[in-house]
Amino acid sequence: MGISLWLVPPRDVAAKLRVIMDMKTASYRSPSSFPHFEPHVTLCTVPSSTEISELCSAIPKDQSVVPVTFKAVEVGPIYFMSVYATVHHKGELNALREALKAKLGEKAIPPVSHVSLHYIDDSEPEERTKLFDQLREEGRIVDLGKDSVALDCSLISPAANSSQAKDLVSEFAGGEIWVAVCDGPVPTWKISEKIALHSP
Repeated sequence: MGISLWLVPPRDVAAKLRVIMDMKTASYRSPSSFPHFEPHVTLCTVPSSTEISELCSAIPKDQSVVPVTFKAVEVGPIYFMSVYATVHHKGELNALREALKAKLGEKAIPPVSHVSLHYIDDSEPEERTKLFDQLREEGRIVDLGKDSVALDCSLISPAANSSQAKDLVSEFAGGEIWVAVCDGPVPTWKISEKIALHSP
């Protein structure tokens, strides 16, 4: 794949999202389905031959924390967009994407900003629909109206315990950008650098 810049949530939010990301279908078969990976919004991806220093220099020097809000949860047609939460293209996120586009070219920037929840092998696309249906049936996807959703990251399934308080994640403040070397299978990916962003 190449080298990517990831906008990542704070640790506490990442831990909550892990509850969703650790869910699996009972019938999946491929060993490449449901690998572990860190929650992130991919900002850009460049060839592996790119110098990491060159990639990092594309980030604005005064870049502040980037708010991220969830728009919808969707099922996609490709491995890296199997089941994912789209995020709103607005404000600081849009400005950062445009700054990276100006330095790295339009092809480096994903057309849809999103947080992948699951990678599921292309050989079993039906598992993507099953997982999405599982999320809905358990009440994990909460429609907030106005083109926004939240993920219920309660440790116990909301459907199994309707009296518990919901542990909703609908947004996060992306305070770090990670440089991820994404060559080979997902378990072999490595984080090369972590860049802290400025507090507003």
